[in-house]
Amino acid sequence: MKRDNVQNFNLQKLKYERLSRNISAKEVGEALGITGNAYYKKEAGMSNISVEEFAVILDRLGIPTNKAGIFFTFDVPNREQAM
Repeated sequence: MKRDNVQNFNLQKLKYERLSRNISAKEVGEALGITGNAYYKKEAGMSNISVEEFAVILDRLGIPTNKAGIFFTFDVPNREQAM
């Protein structure tokens, strides 16, 4: 059975983009209506980020929604990768 390529959300990229803009976890948390610690848990993968929250995060980071793809990576099975 063929497995489809899997698209993953890159939490490290999210953290990098936040830090590169000198925006604290507390500031993003406030934009979401949660504490900075609660946001940190989302960014660390301990809590899920909803689509609605992701839209707020993009807005707070100043990233246009048409650039949201920078946070997604594809896991392609080795047998399907070009040599």
